[in-house]
Parts: sequence; structure tokens; C-alpha cells
Amino acid sequence: MLPTPLRFATMATLALGVMVSFGAVQGMRLAFFADEIDSSAGETPFLNKLTPNPEAFSAAQRAQGAAMRSAIAGMRWPRVAILFGLSSAAAMVFVSALRLRWPSGVRRLGVAQLLGRSAVVAAVLRTLDGAQELVIVRASVAAYEKELASRGVELANAGATMPIFSGASVVTTALVTGLFLVASNYFRSERILQTFELLDRELPEEE
Repeated sequence: MLPTPLRFATMATLALGVMVSFGAVQGMRLAFFADEIDSSAGETPFLNKLTPNPEAFSAAQRAQGAAMRSAIAGMRWPRVAILFGLSSAAAMVFVSALRLRWPSGVRRLGVAQLLGRSAVVAAVLRTLDGAQELVIVRASVAAYEKELASRGVELANAGATMPIFSGASVVTTALVTGLFLVASNYFRSERILQTFELLDRELPEEE
């Protein structure tokens, strides 16, 4: 039976791995079919009607969608490669955490070490993914603002939109990367490895 803090850590890491792996798969799908992205998919007609110039905001959202499609298509294969690696590494983190929680006869010590290495790889690839996401975000926001400016519409927070969205992208990347690194350091720490070694001794020897 795992101690409560260790049980909580494995479940949290399991959730992190599955969410990041699923998100990377969705990102790969988006990269593969970037040319088919509908530029009007992000339009919000109802909210646009609440603005002084609904047509301008609709056009800005279409420009934003086109810029996002172009940015993704321009880095399609490098993005697919990074996301494939990220999905695989995060999936390995998920499977390792699952085995630590419910070992089913597997020796936990080796699994913990595998989890630690996989989490480091996932952290590196999520950082690269975040850099690509930042390029996409900046291209999208720039297109949105440019289209509004061309129609004589000035945003109330003009000049702050780009830093806000760029900052949100950077913070998200730093948070996820940091969680992977924390998981790696935790499961590779001497104290935790010793705990798993003691638990492994309780397992029946293979015949």
C-alpha cells in the first residue's frame, strides 16, 4: 500500500500525463489538417452584435483564423514531430504512474526511474511545443489587431492584447513544463526510490 502523499503524487502525475498526451494528439491532428481549418470557425456572431462595429470584428476574427492556419501550416512537419514525441513521452509518464499506483506484480523501482526520465523528455518537448504555440498566438493576435485597425476600430486595451496573450502562452508552457520537472525530481529522489525498493521486497519472488 502506497503512503497517502505518494498515492496522491502518482494520481496527479497520471492525470498530467494523460491530459498532455491527449492535447498533443489533438495538436497533431490540427497540424495535419491545417489547410482545412475554416477561418470563420472562431467567429462569435452573437458577441459581435454587442460591439459598435459587428462586421469589423467578424472580419478580424476571420483574419485571425487565417493567420493561425498559415502559421501552423508553415511549421507543419516540425510541429508534428515535436507533438508526436511529446505525446509519446507523456503517455509513458501516464503508463508509469499507472503502474506505480497499481503495479500488478511489476517492480516499482525501475518504473519510477522510467517515469523520471520520461518526464524530463516531456518537459523539453513541451517547451519546444510552447515556443511554436507562442509563434501561432502572436501571428493570430497581430492579424486580429491589424484587421481592426484597417477598419478604423481601436481596441480599448490597444497595445495590451499582444502582451496578455503572449504572456498567457508563456505561463501555460512554464506551468506544464514545471510540473513535469517536479514529477521527475520527486520520483527520482533518494527517499522515494528507497520507498519503492522496500515495497518491491514485499512482492513474491518470480519462480
